[in-house]
Amino acid sequence: MLSFGRARRLVRQLASHEIDLVLESGAPDGAFGRALRRAGYRGRIVSFEPFAGDRAGVRRAAARDTAWQVLPYALGDRDSAWIRRLDGMWDEVVAPGERVLLHVGHRPELPEAVAGAGAFGDDLTLVRSGTAGA
Repeated sequence: MLSFGRARRLVRQLASHEIDLVLESGAPDGAFGRALRRAGYRGRIVSFEPFAGDRAGVRRAAARDTAWQVLPYALGDRDSAWIRRLDGMWDEVVAPGERVLLHVGHRPELPEAVAGAGAFGDDLTLVRSGTAGA
């Protein structure tokens, strides 16, 4: 779990970079998004979770938050039944002018998620990986 102090520092960093969209993958219980909200982040969050049971946990966390969307796939460097490339859905997920943080909870999955951003990789304002407590 992202501690409150670390979440506050991250929210300050998001503000300093004018981040208004967090794309997060790999927090099946919604802990990362909840920590951001508790620390004061009010921008949009889009969570990616391919597994129905884990996705239910994220959906519970986002249930009353109209600025938090949950999508039923993982981010990766190819499209498959449960993985999507970010560049293939960029226009559906990112509004024009939004500044984006990509957070991947499982560090080994970060290179694939960034590769899947393709030409939009330069449009990622910040990229972060690691467990919610990192």
